[in-house]
Amino acid sequence: MLAVGWPTVLGQQRVPSAPQNFHVELTSATSVKITWDPPKFLNGEVLGYQMRKTVVDSPGKERIYNQKDLQKRYFIIDNLDPNTKYSFNMNAFNRYGDGEYTERKFVTTQGIPPEAPEIVSVSLERDEPPIVARIEWKLRRTRPNEGPIERYKLWLKPRNSTETYTLMKVVAGTEMSTDVSGLWMGVVYDVFLGAENKEGLSANATETLATPIGSPDGEPLDVQYEILKGKIIVSWRPPAEEKRNGNISFYKAVLTSMDSSGDRLEKTVTPPAKSAVFEVNVRRAYTFKVAASTMKGLGPFSPVLTINPDPAG
Repeated sequence: MLAVGWPTVLGQQRVPSAPQNFHVELTSATSVKITWDPPKFLNGEVLGYQMRKTVVDSPGKERIYNQKDLQKRYFIIDNLDPNTKYSFNMNAFNRYGDGEYTERKFVTTQGIPPEAPEIVSVSLERDEPPIVARIEWKLRRTRPNEGPIERYKLWLKPRNSTETYTLMKVVAGTEMSTDVSGLWMGVVYDVFLGAENKEGLSANATETLATPIGSPDGEPLDVQYEILKGKIIVSWRPPAEEKRNGNISFYKAVLTSMDSSGDRLEKTVTPPAKSAVFEVNVRRAYTFKVAASTMKGLGPFSPVLTINPDPAG
C-alpha cells in the first residue's frame, strides 16, 4: 500500500516527498542515466518528475527536464560538455505543485578525443624528384572544455599498392600545415590526417594526392630464361614499385645473337604479360635485355643476360 501522511505546511496542500533511491550513472563521456523509485509519500496522484542539471562552477547554467511517463523510472541526459562537473537532483510533482527535491548527486564527465580536422588543401611544392607535397588543414570546431590538440598524425598510403608502404609524420598541435617528401612519382596517394589530445585520436580526415608521371628509374627484375621445345622463353618482374614512376605501358625486350651475324630481335610486351617467346636457332648464343616504359618514356635496360646454346638442339 502506498504511504501517505507526509506532513503539510500550514495552509498549503500536500505535495510528494523526494523520490527514493535516486542514482546518477555516467554512461558515456557526455551522457548520464538517472534512475529512481517513487516517493515514499505521494500525497495524491503523481503527475510527473523533474530532473535538474547544474554546472557546478557556473550555478547560473541550470536546466530542468520533465518526464510525465510514470512507467519509466529512468531518464537519459546527453550532450553534456566534456571535462565538466555537474550536479543532478530531482523531485516529483502533483496537482498541488512541486515536491521535495532529492539530495544532489555529482558527476564529472570525461574528456573526449577531438573532432577530425578538415583538410583545406593538398598540393605539390615540387613536382620533380625529390617530390614534395604540402598539406594544410584547420580544426572544424572545439567543444567546451575540450583538451588542447597535442599533435596531428599524417599518413600517406599509395593506392592499389602491393607494398605495405606508408609515409607517416607527426606534427605539433600548434601547426596547421606540413611538407612531406619521399613521395613516389606516378602514384595516387590516400591522405589521412587525425588530431590527438590526451583523451585520444580523432577520426581521420581524408583526401587524395596524385604525383606526376615520369619514365621509370629502375629496370625490370629477376630476368630469367629457359629453352623449351626449340624456343627461348624469357621472363621478368616489373621494376621496384618506388622506381616505376607510373603505370607500366609496355616492356621493350631485345634478343641479340652473339655470333658475327649480330641478328637483333625486338618485341613489345604489354602488361600484364611479363615474358617473351623467341623462335630462333637455339644452338646459337644470345644476349637479352629488357626495359619498362610508362607513357613518359623508356626506363633503363636490365643487365645483359647471356643465353647459352641448347646442347640438345
